[in-house]
Amino acid sequence: MPYGTAFKPQEPGVNWTPFVLVFIGLMIALVVTMQGGWIGQVMRGENKMPDDPIAKMSTMDARAVLESELNKNLTAVGATKSTMTWKPTAGTADADGRALDGPVELTINTKLPDKELRKQVVDPIKPYMEKAKVFSLVMNDSASHANWTYNVQPATSSPDSETGAQ
Repeated sequence: MPYGTAFKPQEPGVNWTPFVLVFIGLMIALVVTMQGGWIGQVMRGENKMPDDPIAKMSTMDARAVLESELNKNLTAVGATKSTMTWKPTAGTADADGRALDGPVELTINTKLPDKELRKQVVDPIKPYMEKAKVFSLVMNDSASHANWTYNVQPATSSPDSETGAQ
């Protein structure tokens, strides 16, 4: 045997204990710091979306809010001679379409100081139109001899939404 090749002592191995302890400590620190942020809110289930107030309204409540908001907006922009006509879309002979539970058309006859003010009147009430089953809103401005039609497509309902199943 050549010199120095017969017996060589084994080199010392790596002690893994400090590495494992540091890794566990970092994981604990990471979990503790996440608890205060949005990730902690997700883990605790505190990130629920707020309830939609429009979804809780009945059709008649939504129509009442829609009408009051329209009156408020028309007054705010300085519109004069404003009238609202509710007409059933199904062709029923009811004189006041507002009292029907089905879809209606709303016609607003008014006199606006400026035709661009129509956006300030109609845009804020658009979220209520579907719930109020007002799928067509016509605004006639006698001052500018213009009319605008706003249409809303009814949402398709799934079988689960009708039965209340989740």
